[in-house]
Amino acid sequence: MSALRIGVYRLPAPEVAVIRTIVRLYANDVAFPWVPVNFPPYDALLVDESATLDERAEFSRTAKAVLTLTRRNSGNRPHTLERPIRADKLQQWLKSTERALLAAPAARSGGEAQAALEIEVSNAVRFTLRRWPSALLLRNDPDKVRMASLLARRALSAVELAELGQLPLSQCVTFLQMLRSAGVLELHVAPVAASARSDLPYAQGHSAPARSEFARSLITGIRRRLGLGVVP
Repeated sequence: MSALRIGVYRLPAPEVAVIRTIVRLYANDVAFPWVPVNFPPYDALLVDESATLDERAEFSRTAKAVLTLTRRNSGNRPHTLERPIRADKLQQWLKSTERALLAAPAARSGGEAQAALEIEVSNAVRFTLRRWPSALLLRNDPDKVRMASLLARRALSAVELAELGQLPLSQCVTFLQMLRSAGVLELHVAPVAASARSDLPYAQGHSAPARSEFARSLITGIRRRLGLGVVP
């Protein structure tokens, strides 16, 4: 079973420690595929009830499921978990979320994912930011902030981003994919120069004027043989 990614956003440090401890306690269970991660995309994201509407809109782009932590006795609403965090309640929600994700349409195949990666690193594809990424994406990471700043100034390919940012190409590609998933990345595809087709007259390395002169000489020779005179 593939690992499922669980993250947290702006929760108190003690609660983050509790959540990570609970997830790790169940890690030995082969039927429990969840692993804690620090950056999107997320399969599940745990957030505080104080999250704003703008933040929740960002959650919908970076996480497949969101669990909101609420105050004690705040009511049993769907996709909420009352404080204090209980291991059995969190596990129950994760199991339910896992079943929902498995029932959803399958993600892109490996071949499609590889094709997307090849497009990302192509020099024919450059990227700029549509808008500044959220704090959820950047996580105060200086490398991410530097890459975002470069993309805000000009269109860059993945290779150019790696060179200017002095970062590994794989790290830049991962960041570009995150920005694309979040809907903040603008793609600029350079037009491909038309190549000569093998069935065209010029495909053998002859220029158009040379071919025209050759045709004129050929026609002139034929007319002479037929006694038709030469066309000026």
